[in-house]
Amino acid sequence: MADLAALLPLWGPWLLAGCAFLSCMMVPVPTSVLLVSAGALAGTGHLHLIPIAAGAVIGASLGDLTAFLLARRLQPLLSRHARLLERAQRLVARQGMVAVFLSRWLITPLGPPTNYVAGAAGLALPRFLIASIPGEAIWAALHLGAGHLAGRSFRHQEAAALKALAVAVPLAAAFWLLHRYWKRRHHGPI
Repeated sequence: MADLAALLPLWGPWLLAGCAFLSCMMVPVPTSVLLVSAGALAGTGHLHLIPIAAGAVIGASLGDLTAFLLARRLQPLLSRHARLLERAQRLVARQGMVAVFLSRWLITPLGPPTNYVAGAAGLALPRFLIASIPGEAIWAALHLGAGHLAGRSFRHQEAAALKALAVAVPLAAAFWLLHRYWKRRHHGPI
């Protein structure tokens, strides 16, 4: 994580886009931690908020879309588990857009699996995108905003970037611990 965070000042938007893309494909990357750190660096004036937000939203949206389309393509293979797929299709038919939207920013551990379920269950692509993209924008805004507020308190002080990271890392660690706790509580041991 520290190696990735060290790359933020140099590759900020691109790094966030790549990590967000991979996270949405269910690759374990500390994207939320990086977003909070990037927000803190933006708060100190070391990064620009708009490009890093755009990178995160675009990367996450492309990752969502890729996972959705991959699941749609693999749907015939998934039909071996017909009962599970039928239940997923019924759920998506009833709550599809709401589930996609809320899994982007409110219940983020469910975001990547929801991409695959929505694709395999047949949610229409326009409906998926209408729910996914605004949800990703809220997700990025929440994480960047938390880091930005922490970073602003150090804006004109000596070694502001290091102090902002010192605040952002524990905050990001708290997000990560809550995520692990939620996942363990609802899905068993990680």
